[in-house]
Formats: sequence, C-alpha cells, structure tokens
Amino acid sequence: MAPASAARRWRFGIGARLVLAFVAIVGLAVGACLVGWLSYERLSGELSRIAEDQMPQLAFASRLSKAGADIGSVTTVLAGAETRSEYNEIRSNYAASLLTLRSLLGESGAKSDATDLLPLAEAIGENLDKIDLAAGKRFTLREAMRSDIDELRWVQADLLEEADPLVDDIRFNIEAETRNGHGAAALAEQQKSEALLTAVSQANLATGLIGRLVNATTQEEIQETNAFLGDSADELASRIASLENWPDSITVRQLARRILDQSDVLTGIPNRKRSEMIEAAKLSELASQNGRLVDDLGRRIETEVVAIEASAAAAAQRAAAAIETGRSLLVAIAILSVLLATAIGFFYVYRNLLARIRLLSAAAGAISSGRPATAIPSPEADELGDLAHALVLFRQTRDELIQSAKLAALGQMAAGIGHELNQPLAALRAHIHSATTLIGRGKGEQAVLNLDKMKGLTGRMADQISHIRRFARRPDAQLRPVNLAAAVRDALSLLEHRFEEEAVEMQLRLPEDTAVMVMAEPVRLEQVAVNLISNALDAVKGRPMRQVNATIGQVGTDARLIVGDTGGGIAAADIGAVFDPFFTTKPVGSGLGLGLSISYNIVKDFGGEISILETSAHGTQFLVSLKGPQ
Repeated sequence: MAPASAARRWRFGIGARLVLAFVAIVGLAVGACLVGWLSYERLSGELSRIAEDQMPQLAFASRLSKAGADIGSVTTVLAGAETRSEYNEIRSNYAASLLTLRSLLGESGAKSDATDLLPLAEAIGENLDKIDLAAGKRFTLREAMRSDIDELRWVQADLLEEADPLVDDIRFNIEAETRNGHGAAALAEQQKSEALLTAVSQANLATGLIGRLVNATTQEEIQETNAFLGDSADELASRIASLENWPDSITVRQLARRILDQSDVLTGIPNRKRSEMIEAAKLSELASQNGRLVDDLGRRIETEVVAIEASAAAAAQRAAAAIETGRSLLVAIAILSVLLATAIGFFYVYRNLLARIRLLSAAAGAISSGRPATAIPSPEADELGDLAHALVLFRQTRDELIQSAKLAALGQMAAGIGHELNQPLAALRAHIHSATTLIGRGKGEQAVLNLDKMKGLTGRMADQISHIRRFARRPDAQLRPVNLAAAVRDALSLLEHRFEEEAVEMQLRLPEDTAVMVMAEPVRLEQVAVNLISNALDAVKGRPMRQVNATIGQVGTDARLIVGDTGGGIAAADIGAVFDPFFTTKPVGSGLGLGLSISYNIVKDFGGEISILETSAHGTQFLVSLKGPQ
C-alpha cells in the first residue's frame, strides 16, 4: 500500500500539468509587463518633455490666438459705432483685448519668437489713440447738431404760435377794409398775409431739410439737401425782408432769422455737418489702417501658432513611436500567449479533460437515472482516473441498491396481491360449495345465481391483476390529461390492505361534481400518490390517532393534492433533506429513502411543484401542485 500511495502522491497528474501551463502563461505575462514597463518608461520621458515644454507653448499659442481673434472681432465694429456710449463700450473691449495681447507678449520672454509681435501691438495702440481723437471730434459735432436740431424744433413751434394771431389779424383787416371800400388797403393786407404764410412755410421746409442733412450719410445726399436748403433759405430771407415795415411781425422775423442762421453754409449746421463728414472720413481711414495692422497681427500670430503646433506635433510623434514599439511587442507576446493558451485549452483541456469529463458525466447520469451505464473511460494515472474508478464502484453499489429495492417492492407487491385476491378466492370456495350442494338438491336456478356471483368475483380478480400489471409496467413519457381523483383512488386500492391491517382511518376529500384534470402520465402520477400515502401510513405507525387524509382541489386551471397524516412530524434539521436520494429516517431495512426523491423528479417532469406544506408534532402535510390542461 505504501509504494502505491507514494506513486499517486508524486505522479504528474492534472494538477501538475495545469501548474506547468500556469507557470508558462505567467512567464509570458511577466515578459509583457517588462516590455510594457520599458515602453512606458520611454513614453514617460517624452510626456514629461511635452508637459514641460510643449504644453505651455500650446497654451500660450491658444491664448495668443484668442487675443488676436478678440482684437480682430472688435476692429470691424469700432468705426461703425453710432453713439459715444456705444463707442466707449467697444473701445473698452478693444483696449482690454489689446492689453491682454501685450501681457501675453511680455510673458513670452525669450522662450518664443512672439516678442517680435510687440512693436506691431504698440502700433495698433497708437492707431487706436488717433481713432479716439477722430471719434471724439465726430461725436462732439454730432451731439452739437442734435442739440441745434432740438432747438430749431422749439423755434419752429414758437414761430407757428406767433404766426397764427397775425394771420387772424390780417384776415380781420382784409374783411374790414373790404367792407369800407378801401380796396388798396385790402390788397396791402393780402400781400402781408402771403409774405407771412410763405415765410412760415419756408421756415418749416428749412427745418425739415436741416434735420435731413444731419442724418445724411453720403456726399450726394448732403449736396442735394444743401441745394434745396439754399433755395429755401433765399426765399425765407426774401419774405423776412418784405415784412420789415410791419411792426407786429418783429417776433416772427426774429424766429425766422434764427432758422435762417442755422441754414447758413458757412456758420450754421451745414458747416458742422461738413466738419463731421471730414472727421468720419478720417475715422474710416484710421479704421482701415487699424484693420490692416490687425490683419498683419493675425497672420503673424497664425505663423507663430503653426510653429508651436509643429513642435508639439513632432513631440507627439516621438511619443506615438514609443507607444507603437511597446504595442508591437505587447501584441507579439499576446499572440504567443493566446497560441499557448489555445493549444493547452484545445489539445489538453478540450480534447483530453473535457472529453473524459463528458464520458464520465454521461456514465454518471445513466447510473443516477437507472439506465444501463455507458462505457466508463479506462482509468489513467490522474485525478479523472480516480474518478472513473470511483464511478465504477458507484455503479456496482447502485446496481446492488436497485436490486434490493426491487426485492423490497416485490415483497410489498406480493403482500398486496395476496390481500387483494384472498377475499375473492375465499368467496369462490364458498360459492362453489353452495353451487355443488344446490345442484345435488336439484336447485339449478339457485346454482346459476351462485355461478353468476362467481363470475363477478373472477372479474374483480382480473381487474385487480390488470391494475397491478398496469402499475408495474414502464411508464410513458408523453403527458396527457389525467383525472387526479382516479389516480388517487387507484393508489388507495393498492394500499387498501395496509389501512385494514394497520387500523388507519382514511379521509378522501374530492370536489363535488367536478373532475379535476391535470397534465401528467397515469402510471407515474399514481406512483407519486402511492409514495406519499405509503409514507403517511409509515408515519402514523404506533400513534394513538392513526389517520391519513388526501384532499384534491382546483385553483384556477391548476390542481392541488394535499396528503396529510397524524404522525410525529419531520424534525427541523431533516426538512431540507427529505427530497434527497437515499435520505430516510426509517429503521434499517424499512426503506431506501428513494420514494420522495422519485416523486419530486416525477412532479418536476410534469411541470409542477411538491413541497412540505406543514409539519409539527401533530402531523405533516405534503402539497403537490400540478398544471391543468391548456
């Protein structure tokens, strides 16, 4: 025994082979780690250089590009500002962007060629100061013109207010002179009225033309408006002169002259408009110069950014090369690892271990289900060989247990058959004796009645034998609708002698006027009922109250069978094992512990459930739930 044990202890079995394969794969993994460490060490150096040199430059390039873009975006709208507040807001943004650019260029120092952009930024700043001066003059002139326009509107309103009473007086004088027959005086009053109304209308026209002139944006529009304004001013001056001899018109003439003064090309609003247009032209020229400077700045910033990006791209390429080298080595090691693992998995694990495990599994399944076992692989010098050897012993043990179970079942069946046939045979003997006696006395008709009773008894015996044969035959795998109550009654008929011999009361509760149908196989369903009722009979042995009950009920389309007893119940420690094969609490020789296990598998095959509904010191109830026909 010692040499054999030592050989098994030091053999090169499955464990040793798998350890060797594991060591090989781990070796490849360690090699991959070393390659990865070296590659990432090189990559770390490149990334450090990128972080220290290239990233700050890229950040600087991004900020520089943004500052240039901000200046360019503001430049396009600076010259188009219409009000001083709008200009000041745009100018403030422009100055902030320019200050940001100068700060960036000052921070770059000797690390970048961007310091060459500083003179250009200073030139933009100087140009911006000139723009400020031109814009300031322009806005001052525009504000003065708007003030003059506002004043003219008030003058115009006063003029109309002063002219209305004069027109009414003239109209009254004309009517009075006409009634008095003074035609020459009436004509003079008519002429004063025409001069007054013409002066008022020309003043209104001049005011409107001045307003149009202030809002003019092109030279053509200004020249055209000035031409109309000159004609209107001349006419207004002529009408004012014609009213000089009319003392009442002095206020009207003063107001009209104020409008006339503002219409003067040399001293009035037209002169200010001309100055405003000159400043606007200067502002436009300065804005164009500023735009050219900004464009030049943008191009040079773009050149600087491109140079920085090219430097960063070169550093990134070096890092990518380090990554690619490491990746290639890792891929090669990974491929080698996969090939090795595949070879081990296919040639050893799949074709050797799994193939042998499948054969052993098929043999174990055949043994556990009671079928003739398939060929068990010949034992080899490894752990599966030990399992095959143990499986051979298990099969031998299984066969012996099955043989014992068959002998026990045969003994129980013989007792049942003897009980079921004994009473009819005794009755047959009595009827034969009576028939013989009656025939001897010549009472043939009564003898015939006895023969009919004997025929009925032999039919009953034939039915009992047929039932026993049907119960003993191999069941059918096909499920079909089965009457659950009929199956329970058949099971009770097989165990009827035990109820009588053991003085056990049986209570069968069935639904009234309803056949409870389930999807099952008749023989196996009856076997489940026999096993449950037989266990109940065993449970009530020696109890003061021996009672077994079976209740059949309908729950929707499904059915329930509850088998209970008044035994001592199941111990809490045994509840989890009652459906395990070969588990029994009966004395040795009283059972194999297969009844509930077989019943459990049969009910599962039917698609149902079997469980312990209740157990206590006063008894146990088993619940079987089965599906009804669809």
